[in-house]
Amino acid sequence: MMSDSAFCPDSFLGTFLNGPVEDFLARPKKDFRGDLVRIGFALYSTKKESSVFDQSVTELMKMIEWIHSGSLIVDDIQDDSFERRGKQSLHRLYGMPCALNAANWMYFEALKMVHALPLADATKIKILFLTHHAMAQAHHGQAYDLMAHMLAVPRETIFDLGMKSHELKSGVLIGLALQVGGLLGNEEADVSTLGQLGSAIGVSLQRFDDLGNLKLGSQNSKSLEDLRLGRASWVWMYLSRYGTQEEFKDFKEAVALLPDEGPLKLFLEKSDLKKRALTEAERLHREIYSHLNKGFPGIKSSEALIQLKNIMEKVANAYT
Repeated sequence: MMSDSAFCPDSFLGTFLNGPVEDFLARPKKDFRGDLVRIGFALYSTKKESSVFDQSVTELMKMIEWIHSGSLIVDDIQDDSFERRGKQSLHRLYGMPCALNAANWMYFEALKMVHALPLADATKIKILFLTHHAMAQAHHGQAYDLMAHMLAVPRETIFDLGMKSHELKSGVLIGLALQVGGLLGNEEADVSTLGQLGSAIGVSLQRFDDLGNLKLGSQNSKSLEDLRLGRASWVWMYLSRYGTQEEFKDFKEAVALLPDEGPLKLFLEKSDLKKRALTEAERLHREIYSHLNKGFPGIKSSEALIQLKNIMEKVANAYT
């Protein structure tokens, strides 16, 4: 039994809470969601640059990253993933109870960051409302993703189910990044437009991520994970809408035989599915650009839109 004199609270939390979180946050990441906060601010900024707004942008970028990272830790627990960001998943390193508690703590710590912002209470309330809403919606999206196994879902419902899942689990957080940045720039920012734009970007990036994970013979355990777990990935969505009946049937049979990759390899070689699905994902990605030039009142909006386009291209290429 540990004596009172031997117990050090800070050391205990460092081992089982702060330590695992710091481990995860230090891993390599794309980190583009934080950049979207700065872009949202620039799109609607009617204020001169100041240390107050620089500090607030930085804190909101951190808030988004903490929420996103917490969600990845939970996602890895739900999928029992082996790795994330180049290292073992947190629940495999520290145990599921420790990882789950750390991930949930990150959500609450992220919300505390909003309370501490040097902003008017009215602005903080708006940011908190949007953040709570986005987090709840993301959990809805995760429910769609977890509970519907593609081998058991009728073909005619796969596309809509996948879109709903991707919009909620991937799109809302990207939308939130743009929204909170926009509100920081102007309390009257059109958060609806920013949310829709972010959702479209998030769905598009999810398509590229899904295709990036369609790799046979890979040492990366994330490859083929969505197929093995029956998730509504873009591959399923594309084939359900554009594939022939025979292709859909053959693909379904090949996926059912995983982890034996042989049948899937033969199917992909015969159908050229990955190339076709990538071509359609790229077409849909380009469509988003037509919505980017709608009037944003910020004096920096043109420059910010260029930055947004650059981020979209960079991340899309990184996933594939």
